[in-house]
Amino acid sequence: MHPDWKKERKRLKKGVLTINFLFYTNFAVFSVFAVLLITELMGSVLLLIGWNKYKGPVLEYIIPVWEVTGTFGAFWVVTSDFAYPSILIPLASIFSAGIMIFLILFVFRNATISYAEFIKKRGWLDDHKLYAGYSISSILMGLTVLVIISGIIGGNGINLKTMTFSAWTWLLNPSGVVFIIGALLLMIGLAPVFYNDSNLRRASIVFVVLGLIVSNISLAMFRNWTLSYYVIIPDVLALLVPILYNIDFTRKIVSNKIAFIALASIDVFFLNFMVYPTAFGGALSVDALTNSGPLASSYVVITILGTIMLAVLVALYAIAVARKSSQQKKEDLKTKGPAGSS
Repeated sequence: MHPDWKKERKRLKKGVLTINFLFYTNFAVFSVFAVLLITELMGSVLLLIGWNKYKGPVLEYIIPVWEVTGTFGAFWVVTSDFAYPSILIPLASIFSAGIMIFLILFVFRNATISYAEFIKKRGWLDDHKLYAGYSISSILMGLTVLVIISGIIGGNGINLKTMTFSAWTWLLNPSGVVFIIGALLLMIGLAPVFYNDSNLRRASIVFVVLGLIVSNISLAMFRNWTLSYYVIIPDVLALLVPILYNIDFTRKIVSNKIAFIALASIDVFFLNFMVYPTAFGGALSVDALTNSGPLASSYVVITILGTIMLAVLVALYAIAVARKSSQQKKEDLKTKGPAGSS
C-alpha cells in the first residue's frame, strides 16, 4: 500500500477530515469536460466504422455539443490556473510536446467540423471526408489526453527533477498502455448505450466488463499498492449503465443524453482518488499544491458564475436536442403516413 495513503487512513481514523474544496470542485468540472469529450470520441469511432449507419444519431448529438465541450475545457483550464497556480507552468514544461500536439489537433478538429456543417459537396471535398477528419483528430486528441493523464496519475515518463517527459520511458512502463487499452474498451462498450444502438446491447456489457478489469489492473500497476476500495463505486456505476440498457424498462432512461452525461460525470468524479491525496505516483501532495491565497476567493467566484453559465448552456442544448428529436419524429410520421395509407 502506498505510504501517503497509509498516512491518510491514519488521519481519517483519528477523526481528522479535511476537504480540499478547490480540488474537488475543480475535479467536478473536469469530470463533466471529460465525459463530454468521451461522448464525442465514442461518436467519432462510430462515424469511422459505419458512416451511413451512424451519421444520423451521431451528428444529431455532436453538431450542437462540440462547442460546449470546448467551453467546458476552457473553463476547467481557467479554474485550474486559480486552484493550482504553482504547478501549471511546470506541467506546461513537462507536457509541452503533448500540449502542442493537442492544440494542433484541437484547431484541426474545430475547423473540419465547422466546414462540415455547411459543406455537403464541393469538388473532391464532401461532408463525409470532413467528418472523418474531425473523427480522426478527436480520437488522437483523446489518446494525447490519456497519455498526459497517465503521467499525472503514475508519473509515467516524467522526471520531476528536470521537469521533462520521455515518451520512451513512458512506453517502458506498461501501466500507461494498459490504462489506455482499458479506457478504449470502456468507451467502445458505452458507445452503443449513448447512441442507442440496441443491436449491440449484449456486446456493450462484455466490453464494459473487459474495460473495468483492464482499467483496475492498470490502476494497481500505477500506484504499486493495494487498490483502494473506493474503486468499487465507479466500477459499479460504469457496469450499471449497460445493465440498465439491457432492461427494456430502463433502456430509454439510461440512453437519454442528459441522464447518461450526468451519471457518467458522477462516475468520473469518484475516480478522484487516482490523483488525491497525491499525484505523479505519490511524488507530490495535492494539498501542498492547492492555492490558499487571495486567488482562492477569486476561484470561488469564477467557479460559481462559470458553473451557472455552463448549466444554462447545457440546458439550452437539452432543449435544442429535444425539439430537434420531436421535429424529426413528426417528419418521419409524415413520410410514413402516405406510404402506410397506400
